[in-house]
Amino acid sequence: MSNDVAVQARDFGGCTILTVPGDLDAALADEIRWAASAAESRHVVVDLGRAGSVEPLAATVLVGLHQRIHARGGGVCVVTRDLGVRAQLERSAAGPAPRCYTEIGDALEASMSERQAGLARLA
Repeated sequence: MSNDVAVQARDFGGCTILTVPGDLDAALADEIRWAASAAESRHVVVDLGRAGSVEPLAATVLVGLHQRIHARGGGVCVVTRDLGVRAQLERSAAGPAPRCYTEIGDALEASMSERQAGLARLA
């Protein structure tokens, strides 16, 4: 699949949604890392719905991002229906891997629930 455009980022109630335009390669993984850092979000949903493959280095970058955000009390949720993409993420994780969902609505719901729980703990 072609990667014609860059990763698109948008905010959804304190959760950053990053939409990847195609297969996840190292260049797009760097864009994800940069966009997540720029947003300073502790709750990120990466939409890989158009990806049919994930390069091993890109999976490692995504898992590393999840682990850094997880250490700050947040996490990364990944949207994909592709079992190969899920398997590549799991193989790349030495620790906790990003949770995968088949629908973006489910990933957003999980991310927003985590965000609300984190805010309640701070109150």
